[in-house]
Amino acid sequence: MTTPGFHRHRPVIARNGGPVPVRVAVRLRPFLDKDQQEKGSTVRGLGERALEICNWRNEQESLKYEFDAFYDEDTSQDKIFKSSVQNLLEHTLHGQNASVFAYGPTGAGKTHTMVGTSEDPGIIPRSVYGVLNAVAKERGSEDGEWTYTIGISYLEIYQEKVYDLLETKNHDLQIREDRDRNIFIPGLSEKTITDFQQFEKHFVPASQNRTTASTKLNSRSSRSHSILLLKVVKTQQVPPYRQLTGKLYLIDLAGSEDNRKTGNQGIRLKESGAINTSLFVLGQVVDALNSGQARIPYRDSKLTRLLQDSVGGTSHACMIVNLAPEESFYTDTYTTLNFAAKSKQIVNRPFTRESMVRPREVLKRPADSVTDAVSKRVRIEDPCTPTTPAVVQTPAKPPAPFLSPLLRRQDKFETSMVDRLEKLETAILARMRRESVLTTANRASVCGTPGQSREVLLQKLEDSRKQLRELKEQQEQQKAAVDTSKENEPPMSMNLTSDVLFKHSTSFIRRKKAADSKKPKAVVSPVRAGPLKPLNLDQESPDVQFVRIIKPKDTVQTKKEEVKWQLESNPELQEKHAAGVLEVLNSGKLKKLTSLQCVGDKRARLILGWWQMNGPFKQVEDLKTIPGLPSKTVDNIIKGNLLCFGLTS
Repeated sequence: MTTPGFHRHRPVIARNGGPVPVRVAVRLRPFLDKDQQEKGSTVRGLGERALEICNWRNEQESLKYEFDAFYDEDTSQDKIFKSSVQNLLEHTLHGQNASVFAYGPTGAGKTHTMVGTSEDPGIIPRSVYGVLNAVAKERGSEDGEWTYTIGISYLEIYQEKVYDLLETKNHDLQIREDRDRNIFIPGLSEKTITDFQQFEKHFVPASQNRTTASTKLNSRSSRSHSILLLKVVKTQQVPPYRQLTGKLYLIDLAGSEDNRKTGNQGIRLKESGAINTSLFVLGQVVDALNSGQARIPYRDSKLTRLLQDSVGGTSHACMIVNLAPEESFYTDTYTTLNFAAKSKQIVNRPFTRESMVRPREVLKRPADSVTDAVSKRVRIEDPCTPTTPAVVQTPAKPPAPFLSPLLRRQDKFETSMVDRLEKLETAILARMRRESVLTTANRASVCGTPGQSREVLLQKLEDSRKQLRELKEQQEQQKAAVDTSKENEPPMSMNLTSDVLFKHSTSFIRRKKAADSKKPKAVVSPVRAGPLKPLNLDQESPDVQFVRIIKPKDTVQTKKEEVKWQLESNPELQEKHAAGVLEVLNSGKLKKLTSLQCVGDKRARLILGWWQMNGPFKQVEDLKTIPGLPSKTVDNIIKGNLLCFGLTS
């Protein structure tokens, strides 16, 4: 697993393209309520690109908008993907960035557009499937010239904090910018995928970690912005060894909310405030770009910080605006269309991110030696340059006891040297063959006069062969010295006595037997398995009692008694501790909830929000009904806090 935030910097070659405007498409969802459908829709399509809504200032007039595409309530997910998103995938395979994000009020169908269902998948699964298919086709047509690596990262922005959805962490992730002004997140996990099944394996559980809740306008409202990053690295395996890095951002924005309609209170109200604030900053960024201001407020919100490349940056961008046809959504529809009209004026300037990587043969360098005395320095000149030949400086022979550990490193170095000298000899012979067919004038222009060129090449060929012979002789001498030192080395039995050797070789076994015979093992049985001992009210019993059970002695007196420990539970104290946990859950205070084991700030807010919406908890197991808390997490919370209350009581 690799971490996108920590990488070795390589110089990036930017191939600038022409300015590309942001593509804006509008999608109208169908009615959800038949009663509202009888009143009619507030949005009417005027073709494949235009629409109109009634003017709230004058009912006799209408406001017309024109975008790159308009999709009515009968448009399928497949048509939206093919007409607005599919052409962006090609840029990702050629080292450019692309972004697709859904914008609109709450309950307008943004998550359905981006994620969809298993029967009707949305843009995210279709885009990943399209990239995988495109990579498979290019692999088959390029005969192994390029290699491809595809990785995914998934995050959410919840109340201005960035959380990793693939690998849940309890802390906020920071946003950074490298020297090339690329935005990255240190510590954000990245999973490598090769097929769509691997993508589903990571994406489906991660989607369940996203924060959602119920409001009056949406039974499953997204309380955070989510961003799926698909990274494609394309590496060339032949000269000039280019590497292209393209990224595809698939963004599902949380919807703007009117708290007078949603009825948000408590934690829901705080979530709504964070969502509306980030979307307000996004509107300020769009206004600043359109008006040509010197400062663009990207840093005022973490959402706009991550969208810096998508809005007015260096990527191909497509905004899918989702609208609701009901009359109760008219104000949200009006403001959303005005924002979309301003976003259509934004112009991005994408470029190709290309870097040069060194081939694997060059990266295989010899290991560092232990001392400077055993290091070797080799300098091989170009065959065309009439300078001194390659020189190999051989150090003095090390002592025999230290020769064996250094031999492996020297063998690697000398093997690479032999390979390089053989390549040099091949290059010299090839050059001589080329010069034999060239004209006299051409030979003179390549490397001096023909006689001088041939003399230099023959001299280098002779030197390289001489170096090969010397290296092979050195290897044979070193191996012979090692074999001689091993034969002359005295055996271990002459240096160590039999008692010391036996003691060192069996110390682990002796310690293990002593531990087995002296330390009794604790045999823990299930809490509800078998009869429970009655509670002695005269003395204060702990939550867990250890009862010593001694088996009757056998007839043979030499056999030691076997001791076992059995774990039993006190049911009354278990109920007492559960009541203590339940009291904290129903306290309604965030500080008390965070004092529980395995409950951080985010989980405490989920618990508090459920308590405010549904009333007090009747039992500790009611935590399993809270959306966003997996059953395994709830089990850890219950076990950890019952044990914690048992230790503190």
